[in-house]
Amino acid sequence: MLKLRYCLVIMLLASLTACTSMQTIEATPTAVQKHFVIGEIITVHTVNDTIYEFELIDITEDSIVGKRQQIPFSEIQKLEKKKVGVVKSIGAGIGMTYLVVTGVVGIFVWILGS
Repeated sequence: MLKLRYCLVIMLLASLTACTSMQTIEATPTAVQKHFVIGEIITVHTVNDTIYEFELIDITEDSIVGKRQQIPFSEIQKLEKKKVGVVKSIGAGIGMTYLVVTGVVGIFVWILGS
């Protein structure tokens, strides 16, 4: 019975995944205000190859501001935000549902056959 619980937990966790990708945003005040909302998590790649991921607190004319960061636009190489792929997530959900149902049936057959 313990085997069944472990298998069900693993299949449940696998079925909760979503497909995401990173969307690159131009490093200008106008583009940042258009694509980001205060409180959103932002990924900043600087010109010296440092990567920061933080909650956006403010957008000024000169910089992006987090709780512990203030990065001038002149030092930003690129900005990214996570983008959830709806079609990919639906396809993954259908595929994972099929795997979960098939797995549960297989487990029951395996346990009852033991």
